[in-house]
Amino acid sequence: MEKRFVRTDSLGKDRNHNRYWWFQRDGRVFVESSDSKQWGYYSSKEELNLLMGSLNCKGERERELKKQLEKFYSRISLALEKRSKELAQKIAMEDESVVRRSTRVRAPPSKNPANAFLEYVNKWKEE
Repeated sequence: MEKRFVRTDSLGKDRNHNRYWWFQRDGRVFVESSDSKQWGYYSSKEELNLLMGSLNCKGERERELKKQLEKFYSRISLALEKRSKELAQKIAMEDESVVRRSTRVRAPPSKNPANAFLEYVNKWKEE
């Protein structure tokens, strides 16, 4: 049942009223600007740790946000690590496919009768 659950409530807000969201399926923490026109995200555990360290516990909004992040920290960090591993594997597979080259040797092009005029030599030309 939990795999089908989509979190519809935000984790909280920061001092600038930016909303923080965590969607388990995506594996990132999204940030929505206060005017809802811009989005950003945190995609690594280090970024999440820096975010949590930068939150001011004296402010009401940031204190609540930090509590929510601490509450879901283990799940969020596992999702971030899983996503980064999947991306690394995907990039490695793409790099591997680019490196592969065909070992077959191309045969020389056969003579095309339509291009026979290119081989014409003027034998009547005076030198």
